[in-house]
Amino acid sequence: MASGPSRRLTDAHLAELIALLQAGPDPDLYPDQRWTCPRIRAAIGLTFDVWYHVDHLSRLLHAWGFSRQKPAKRAAEQDQEAVAAWIDTMEPELERKIEAGETLAFLDEVGFSLKPTVTRTWAPGGRPPVLEAKTNWQKVSTIGAITTTGQFLQHTHQAAIKGTQVIAFLTHLLRHVKGKVTVLLDNASIHKTKALSAFVADETRLSVVYLPSYSPELNPIELVWAYVKQQMLANFCPRDLVALKSRLFQSWQRVRYIHLPTRLLYGSDP
Repeated sequence: MASGPSRRLTDAHLAELIALLQAGPDPDLYPDQRWTCPRIRAAIGLTFDVWYHVDHLSRLLHAWGFSRQKPAKRAAEQDQEAVAAWIDTMEPELERKIEAGETLAFLDEVGFSLKPTVTRTWAPGGRPPVLEAKTNWQKVSTIGAITTTGQFLQHTHQAAIKGTQVIAFLTHLLRHVKGKVTVLLDNASIHKTKALSAFVADETRLSVVYLPSYSPELNPIELVWAYVKQQMLANFCPRDLVALKSRLFQSWQRVRYIHLPTRLLYGSDP
């Protein structure tokens, strides 16, 4: 078995290694689907008969353009062929709508509770800080939308969003957005009520496009919710719903102040 400096991966080997790592570990061997240095060493050795010392492999992986990353999640129920077909069909149509002067609005709902979003913070070594959070995790629900004209609109309720609240929010949206509006939203049951269908049919300025099932990555307002939770609510422990709603009000102001919808839709990280 070769080891040490006598054997190295060729450029062809590296290309094959990239494909191997992108395919993920063999689930029969590693059900947790993690690539660790010992596992990568074994994969390289068994595939190419090149055996690197595990202590040096991290440095080599960086040199080869690899880095440790947190995987993005995708619903196992997602039909990737349907998603690809939707993108091929709808993206040109949506671009034509924008060119014709229509506004696209990406709509979604989200919940916020008294449970804090825990993130890393600086503290003396061996003395991790303690967050004193309420154990009664009451919540509020928000329905919101970002538009291709850079607007962010929301309604926040102390109960779960239902079909009537969706219609009320769409009415609010039409008051604040001029011209024709196409709303993109997921396939939740509250988005497909008879009352909502009748409302859309009666509103000549409004049309609706449903995103593919289990495809939140196609809805950029998800990134607004993530920003609020990870930045504005990070380690925040509200004492009650009044404090939570007050912090959310500040969050909505921040989203607008930094022009987050425009930055998400047209480039530039928040």
